[in-house]
Amino acid sequence: LVSSEQSRATADFTVLSSRHGRARRQLRNISKRDLKAAIKYGKREPARPDRRTGKPRWKFVHNGLVYITDETMRNEITSFQKAVTIDSKHLTVEMINHHIEVKRILREERHLCTGHTFIVIDQSGSMRNPDVNGFVSRSHAAYGTLALDFISEQLDSNPNKYGLFAESVSVIEMKDTAKVVLQMEPFDWILFDRLCRRPNTTRPSFHGNYNESLKCVESMIFDEYTKLAEDGVEHKDMPTFSIVFLSDGRPSDCTRADTEQRTTLLQNLTQLLSSKLLFYAMGVGANGADFGVLSSMVKIVNENGGEGQFVHAGLSAVALSSTFSDISNTLTTHRTTLLSSTKGANNLPTDNAAGKTKKDFTMRETGKIVGKTMPVETYIHGKEYTIKRFRFENKGAQRFS
Repeated sequence: LVSSEQSRATADFTVLSSRHGRARRQLRNISKRDLKAAIKYGKREPARPDRRTGKPRWKFVHNGLVYITDETMRNEITSFQKAVTIDSKHLTVEMINHHIEVKRILREERHLCTGHTFIVIDQSGSMRNPDVNGFVSRSHAAYGTLALDFISEQLDSNPNKYGLFAESVSVIEMKDTAKVVLQMEPFDWILFDRLCRRPNTTRPSFHGNYNESLKCVESMIFDEYTKLAEDGVEHKDMPTFSIVFLSDGRPSDCTRADTEQRTTLLQNLTQLLSSKLLFYAMGVGANGADFGVLSSMVKIVNENGGEGQFVHAGLSAVALSSTFSDISNTLTTHRTTLLSSTKGANNLPTDNAAGKTKKDFTMRETGKIVGKTMPVETYIHGKEYTIKRFRFENKGAQRFS
């Protein structure tokens, strides 16, 4: 049987909005009809009493919407979208052991790395805005979709049952200055868990200066590139360096001198890496937000031989998710192309494959081609997987011992 209350039309329910409630709804894209539907169809339970008067309040939950009223259930107190819950990954002992081993490889055998990704996430004050449906704030949305649709999607598509690549990820938070929160971390489920937890420990604040973050990324890339070159790795055998730059508006450092410095930073990076540089700029903000600087950064990268792309993801969690998914697919395509273009039967290099194979390079399991004609040393880690490694020295590549 349908109760008399539920049989009434949704429009018949009365919602008396407070000024605070109206502001919150406008900010969070919640209509008054949404609130009426929450009263009519939602689950009702006692909310926390008023802190000043002690009077009771009610909470209605319906279709991801949480609506708080006074004791009469007629006066609106506040409303918000219930946050998406992202479950952490159950980590096995094997995963942890592999994480430790890959981290050692990234530190000591860096020529085995297939790619480095540097993710710059805007954490200026505006990233606190709670206007992305399904997330507490823009910051939570950025980290949540990054973990789900960039990290998890690539790990799930990896045939390796432990979801490991010989790749690294660094995360830089952009405020007045740049803060490196994760540096050269293995691309694995431990990274996924850390990204899921990060928005609960960081607080967006102050301004968002693009150049400080770009200088930070440039420094890390130049350092890694220099070490690889010193180890004997030629440019054509360098890993891919990917930059994902996410912001919700124009930079705070926007003087003419700042613009010239930003141009020089991007030109230097692109001229060094050329086709090894992938640059993705993501705009997170309402229609009409100024993303001209992000677009111009992409243009500079493309004009200097890199590969750049700008996407305006708006304030939709779906659009954010789709954008990170597209970037994930692009990187997966690069990885798959590298594998398929150089392997023949039994995963061995073919005589008529691309240039690297013609020079008698050796394929390893993760897909990166390293080394010239040389002995191969294979070792076993536990009982689960093997890695073929080489050490590059100035006088040439030598077998690892």
